[in-house]
Amino acid sequence: MLMFQYTLYSHYATIALYALALLASPLMRKRAAIAISAAFAGFTVQLALLIARWVSAGFLPVTGLFSTLHFLTIFAVGITLYFSIRYKATNLIPATMLVTLLALWKAGQGDMNLAPLTPALDTPLFFLHVSTSFAAYGLFEVGAIVALYRLIGFPASTSGMERRMLDECIYLGYILFSWCMIAGSLWAYLAWGSYWTWRIKGLWSTLLWFYYSGLIHVRNRPKWQNTPLNLLTIAGFGLVLFTFLGLGLLFETSHPLK
Repeated sequence: MLMFQYTLYSHYATIALYALALLASPLMRKRAAIAISAAFAGFTVQLALLIARWVSAGFLPVTGLFSTLHFLTIFAVGITLYFSIRYKATNLIPATMLVTLLALWKAGQGDMNLAPLTPALDTPLFFLHVSTSFAAYGLFEVGAIVALYRLIGFPASTSGMERRMLDECIYLGYILFSWCMIAGSLWAYLAWGSYWTWRIKGLWSTLLWFYYSGLIHVRNRPKWQNTPLNLLTIAGFGLVLFTFLGLGLLFETSHPLK
């Protein structure tokens, strides 16, 4: 009961702090510290909640709608704060906060209680698989935001490092997602006796991996620069959302969110 109350209060405290960071965005040019401080405070509350639930459960809580959306937004906000400091990309904060608030609103519709793991999920490979996938998803999300800014001609960074941020998001996200696929295959072998099964989640995850493989392949070709690259990056995150949320909510998978 105490953990549930802590989770509930921390959830709404995080929403309030991220909302403050979003509302501070009109002051970004003169008072960027307000938005950064609010976003960092919300990130700290979220991280503390993750650690507390981890200790309470005895395993990393990354199953169910509530836990997974919090886990995803931790990565997205953390990456945005990193870019804000390293590349002076404070203009990314409003867009990231908006997406994060929508995700946390959806998370609030999920079960906040900590449920025991099923035997198939109780393995370090599952947690490696999930952690690398959500780190990749967070990078793909921030990359899509950078691509959207580039598409509409709005600067994401005062240092003009938009292309570098986009490349880092795509490349590092791809590497992490590749590790996710490897860990997932090993986990599937231990859980079901096969490295590959014709499950809908596995099929769409493989499609997502091939999509970003193609994106990396064409990103330096002259005719795919600027608008095509930006559109492909945004579309890629749309595919991420369907693979993660759409499949988890609409179908019975090994990664249930319902």
